[in-house]
Amino acid sequence: MGFVRMALRNPYAVIVGVLAVCVLGLFSYQRLPKDLLPIFRTPAVQILTLYPGMPPEVVERDIMSRLQRWTGQSVGISHQEAKAMLGVCIVKDFFREDISHADAISQVTSLAMSDLFYLPPGTLPPMVMPFDPTASVPLCLLAVSSDTMSEKELYDTAYHEGRNRLQSIAGVVAPAVYGGALRRILAYVDRDDLEARNLSLIEVVQAVQRSNPFVPTGSAKLGDFDYLVLSNAMVEEVEELNDTPIRIDENGPVFLGDVGEARDSFQIQSNIVRINGKRRLYVPIYRQPGANSLAIVDEVRSRIDQIEARIKEFDDSGETDDLDMSVVMDQSQGIRATIRTLVQNGLFGILLVGLVVLAFLRSVRSTALVLIAIPIGLLGAGIGMFFTGNTLNSMTLGGLALSVGVLVDQAIVVTENISRHLRMGKTRAQAALDLALLRVEEGAGLLLEALEADLDLSRARRSLVRAVGDFNRAQYALLRAVGGAD
Repeated sequence: MGFVRMALRNPYAVIVGVLAVCVLGLFSYQRLPKDLLPIFRTPAVQILTLYPGMPPEVVERDIMSRLQRWTGQSVGISHQEAKAMLGVCIVKDFFREDISHADAISQVTSLAMSDLFYLPPGTLPPMVMPFDPTASVPLCLLAVSSDTMSEKELYDTAYHEGRNRLQSIAGVVAPAVYGGALRRILAYVDRDDLEARNLSLIEVVQAVQRSNPFVPTGSAKLGDFDYLVLSNAMVEEVEELNDTPIRIDENGPVFLGDVGEARDSFQIQSNIVRINGKRRLYVPIYRQPGANSLAIVDEVRSRIDQIEARIKEFDDSGETDDLDMSVVMDQSQGIRATIRTLVQNGLFGILLVGLVVLAFLRSVRSTALVLIAIPIGLLGAGIGMFFTGNTLNSMTLGGLALSVGVLVDQAIVVTENISRHLRMGKTRAQAALDLALLRVEEGAGLLLEALEADLDLSRARRSLVRAVGDFNRAQYALLRAVGGAD
């Protein structure tokens, strides 16, 4: 009642308040993150551990189970999920909502790195990353292609240049490159030549490791000068590896070139990407938790030409002159279409509401009041969503659509009742005040009815408890009587 009286006494303050809601609402909707699903607020961390070639059952026993036991000591953890594959182990730790993301990651990181000492020798250090199930599908795929570059050169360019520049965009996660060939320096050994010289593959591996070490020599201080000492322990050209001595016996030294050949080659491909029938590669673009999906895709599209130009600028060989980067899959288009459809349906519903109100109340003024109340209510909801950290997604838009129905119902009831009071000869202010008083009385009556129903329910429960007690006592007395008769 006090709020209604204040509004009636200060109509200009009400106008200013409505204008403020409109301005803040438009500001909030422009800056609300837009996505298909709400933000996953439960802190979750995933640990990726690699041991190339290790069988899944061994990964489960020697790596996955240990990481689960160690990271399970984190404070606030609720449950764990884990999966073991060939050479790969993924452990997911889910925390309670009262634990912050930073605390969850710091705890899991320290415990996972502490467990590294007990993992099998050769295990790569665990990679600890935040986990968001709503961001498991890439927002877009960035295709990288060239007609003159080999798959190996294309992979190096996309991985070392394109991927690193993409991750400088706020909210972007570009974890890997798919397709192409990963460069490797490999020694191809002939089995017959090894057997003829009584050598094994292990001896070849050990010889290459001994003859091509990285030696941090540091510096030498001689007199008044500091000299940087460079070591030539590592070969500069791949062909020099063929002169690596494997063994020296009475017949002379045996070199790598005698039993095989070192080549600038690539790792065996485990995935191939074809776009329009041609071999290409792509970089999947994911979003960080809480980031704006639409803004990320727009920024990636606007930065593609700049990234491509920078790569070509720093390449003096001219190999990247025909490099082409383009977006071949864009999930934001589906998000935009979903939001656009929901907004169109909402506007269509508002139009139908206006027609219904005009048909039944037969008042242009009442229809205008109802139609004005709907956008003002939605703008107020946008302010609340912005300051509570929500996003504009299919669920929040569905909730807004449902709230419009309640808002329209209340607006029609209030408008019709005010019109009825005005026909009774009351002034506009008195009609609004009497209606507010009536609504307060109705609310109080409903509250009293609810309290009485609750009291009746409590009495019924007590009566039921007494009846059950009487039944149990009667049953106990009957059993005693039967026992005494026996």
